[in-house]
Amino acid sequence: MKALISKYIIMTNIYIVRHGQNKDNANGILNGHRDLPLTQLGIDQAKELAQSIKEADIHINKAYSSPLQRAYITGKIITDNLGIDAPEKMDILIERDFGIMTGKLIKDIEKLCSPDIIKTDIITYFITAE
Repeated sequence: MKALISKYIIMTNIYIVRHGQNKDNANGILNGHRDLPLTQLGIDQAKELAQSIKEADIHINKAYSSPLQRAYITGKIITDNLGIDAPEKMDILIERDFGIMTGKLIKDIEKLCSPDIIKTDIITYFITAE
């Protein structure tokens, strides 16, 4: 008799979460690698997301974060509320470096970087910065 072979399909879901609001976000500043703390709103956003995950009955096995505190603390609030291990910090997940634009006001991107920009209805991206 031939051996029975069971085939299993293993499905992995990956959920990507943006960090909660930090002080630079609140002030309309490009933060890049700047590492300012979450605002109270950012903390509340992380708690609210954790609650939404619970209510949606989503099961998280492992969490990862950027080494920046805004990402790690957001992840830590979520994992603490879900009762799972704290996020593992991974350097590869760090925010892009905005170079000389770091710390500049988002509203000034067009003025500082034109004509090398891509402008949409909701955001202006800079291609190069002087």
